[in-house]
Amino acid sequence: MRASAVLQATWQRTRRPRTWGAALLFGLAWNGARLLLGWPGPDLLDLLAPSLWVVLFLVLAPLPWQWSGDEAPMAGPLRGAVQALPWMAALTLVALLALTAAGASPMPMGRGPGAGPGRGMGMMEHGGPRRGPGPMPGSMMGPGAEGHGFPIHPRFWALGVAHLCFGLLLGWVLADRERAEFQEAAARRAAKEAQTRALQGQMNPHVLFNAISGLTELVREDPAAAEAALVNLSDLLRALLDQGSRLRVPLGDERRLVERHLALERIRLGRRLRERWDWPAGLDATEVPPLMIQPLVENALKHGVSKAVGGGELEVVVRGEGTRLHIRVANTGPAPDGEGKGVGLANLRERLDLLGAGPEALRLRREGDWTIAELDLEVAP
Repeated sequence: MRASAVLQATWQRTRRPRTWGAALLFGLAWNGARLLLGWPGPDLLDLLAPSLWVVLFLVLAPLPWQWSGDEAPMAGPLRGAVQALPWMAALTLVALLALTAAGASPMPMGRGPGAGPGRGMGMMEHGGPRRGPGPMPGSMMGPGAEGHGFPIHPRFWALGVAHLCFGLLLGWVLADRERAEFQEAAARRAAKEAQTRALQGQMNPHVLFNAISGLTELVREDPAAAEAALVNLSDLLRALLDQGSRLRVPLGDERRLVERHLALERIRLGRRLRERWDWPAGLDATEVPPLMIQPLVENALKHGVSKAVGGGELEVVVRGEGTRLHIRVANTGPAPDGEGKGVGLANLRERLDLLGAGPEALRLRREGDWTIAELDLEVAP
C-alpha cells in the first residue's frame, strides 16, 4: 500500500467494532481477574489501561507491514520485518518510558520489600512517599542506578522484549488477514464489474433490434426517412458502444443517448409522439452508471406510446436531491403486459442489484391513463 492507503486502513481499524470489542473483552477479563484474586480496586488509569493497550496494539501494529510503497496490499516479508522492527521498538520504548514516568512498579504482583498496604497489586502501581535516604521502594531505578542515569528498571526490559516480539507477530498476522480481505473484496468487485459489463453488453443488441424492427416499415413507405434513420442508428450504436465499456458516465452522456434514441422514434412515430422534458442541464456533470434512463424511455415507447392508435405523451423528469438522483419516466397508452418484465427492465433490475440498490430503487405503477416508472440512484454529492 501507499502511505495514503495505509493511513486509511489504519483509520478503518479504529472504526471496526471488533477492535473495540476485543479491547473491551480484554479489559473486562483483566479487571475481573483482579477482583477474583482479591486485589485492591484499581484507579481509573489502571481500569482503562488494558483496553487502551489492546486498541493501540490492534491499530498500530499492522501499519509497517502494510506499507509497500506501491499498489500491493502488503509489503514482502523482508521489507515488512525491516520496517516493523524499529516501529515496534519505538512503540515499546514509549510504553516503557510511560510506565517509568507513571512510577509503575516492576513487581506487578505480591508485596515488595517496603511496599505499603495495597502497593504492588495492580497493573501499574505507584510508589508511596520516600521514607529514608535509600532508594525509593518500587522505583524504576535499582540500587546503585542513581549515579548512572539508568531510567528503566532491568525487569522492564524483559517485559519490553516480550512486548516487541508479540507486537511483530501480531502486526504480521493482522496485516496478512487484511491483505486476504482486501484481495477477496477486489475479486468480488472484479466479478461484479465483469457481470455489469456483460449486462450492459446485452443492452446493445436489444436496443438495436428494437430500433431496426421499427424502421423496416419505413424502407418501403418513406425511403428518405429510412436513410435519415439509418444515420441516426449509427450514432446510436456508437453511443451504446461507448457507454457499454464504462462503469460510470456523466448524466449528460445519458441525455445524448436518449436524444438519439428519440430521434429514431420521431422518424417512425411522427406526430404520434409528444414529448416533455424536465431535465436541468446543471445535473449533466453528475456521474451515474450507464444505460439507466434509456431502458425506461424505450419501455415507455415500445409498450405504451407506439401501441396507442393516436400515439401518446412521454414525460422525462430528472431531479437531484442531495446525494440521490430521482428519475421519472411517464407515458400514456395501454398498460404494459407482464408488470414490466421485459428484457430491458429485467436487465436494469439486475444491474441495480449489483450496485446494491435493492428492488425498491425501481418502481413501476399505473396512475390513471399514465404508466409511471421511477428510479432512485445514489450519486456522489
